[in-house]
Amino acid sequence: MAEKTGLSRRQRERQRHRDEIVDAAMRLFAEKGFHNVSMQEIAAEAEFATGTIYNFFDSKESLYREIMDEVADNVLSLVKPIFEGEADEREKIAGFIWASIRVFQENSAAIRLFLRANQGPLTHVSTAHFSETAAEVHGTLQTMLKQVFASGMSKGLFRPLDPNVAALALDAALRAIVFSAAEDVQDSALEEKVAGIEELFFRGILHG
Repeated sequence: MAEKTGLSRRQRERQRHRDEIVDAAMRLFAEKGFHNVSMQEIAAEAEFATGTIYNFFDSKESLYREIMDEVADNVLSLVKPIFEGEADEREKIAGFIWASIRVFQENSAAIRLFLRANQGPLTHVSTAHFSETAAEVHGTLQTMLKQVFASGMSKGLFRPLDPNVAALALDAALRAIVFSAAEDVQDSALEEKVAGIEELFFRGILHG
């Protein structure tokens, strides 16, 4: 978790303790599943008294929200500039594919937690329980993805397909990659697999 600047010494210490608790919870949730972890276990993992944990979070649900919100923010910060940039639609879709995998690589423990809890892909943060922020981010990204497909189709860059179907197809491909990587975080062939998905996808959608 990123440390915030512009804070007093006491505030920085409190933020550090909060981050340590969140990191401990994320590790345990990813390993054992949300429902199989107690606040007492989180306290022990973070090396705090259980009462101290409740000074920061009133429940496991609020801890889960914290984790999912941060992942959602990371997704948005990486992907939104790609969609809003000046590149053409093909480059935007390629950028989205690689940014999605980068999010997984940088947040592997949180993503494994998410997949274990929801059995969904990286971009399906709307299914993350208790997190309105994650749901909003998912909606924003899905809308932008469909708009990029629609724009590319209107320009003749992509074949005239249903933008919703194209978005679903890409999502399914990314889902397969993320599920595979979640099972083997040391997968040395991850980038090769992503490149294969990118090539296969564009063969099907590019016009001409």
